Amino acid sequence: MTARDATGSIRADLKGMTPMSRKTHCARALAPMAIALLLASCGDDATPVAAAAQNDRMPPASALPDCASIAATTNGFVDGWALAKDSGPFHHDADNYGVECSWISPRAQSGNPHEIIQAMAFGVIINVHAHMQTEAEVRSIGWIVDDPSVEDVGGFLVFPSGRMDFDKQLRVVGPNVTVGKTSVSVSQTGMMLVNEIDEGKPMTNRRAVDAAVAVHRLIDR
Repeated sequence: MTARDATGSIRADLKGMTPMSRKTHCARALAPMAIALLLASCGDDATPVAAAAQNDRMPPASALPDCASIAATTNGFVDGWALAKDSGPFHHDADNYGVECSWISPRAQSGNPHEIIQAMAFGVIINVHAHMQTEAEVRSIGWIVDDPSVEDVGGFLVFPSGRMDFDKQLRVVGPNVTVGKTSVSVSQTGMMLVNEIDEGKPMTNRRAVDAAVAVHRLIDR
């Protein structure tokens, strides 16, 4: 991809003009949705005993925070960033809905193509699903990371392989905090990730988990 191509792609996203569905946009920029979908789809075959262990109450769509409230949980990380035009609530059906928010970094708003090609995106997805996997089911495949702050909200932390360095910078595959039938995924990606992203204070995995926990606390259950 050339600098000119990257410039056009990011500008199109900023204007909400990219001819792609919400699902396609998520697959490109917000990989944690794949984890959320896995947690949900695998839960369809949950045994009655496992299902009973879950929080049976799905928070209504009206109880979910908006992108402005979610931005506040990042403690200033997305200040000055542009909220993608297609951000907001989504509703697939009565069993699956939520909120998807993504922000584009200041470099993406530059007129300099060499700056734009180094731009990045940060995303948070709240996914409510009637068939979310239980902690026991996820732990059985080794994807649970024990964390007291997550346990304090009655949830569990999911990360592929179950090994996560909290001090490392957040990447495209980020943490997922699940409480009952609601998961919050956080991710960060860019057009070109050669070196560490240097726009603003780094978003570490620790900060991402804390933000996800804060988002859960905003949900009116």
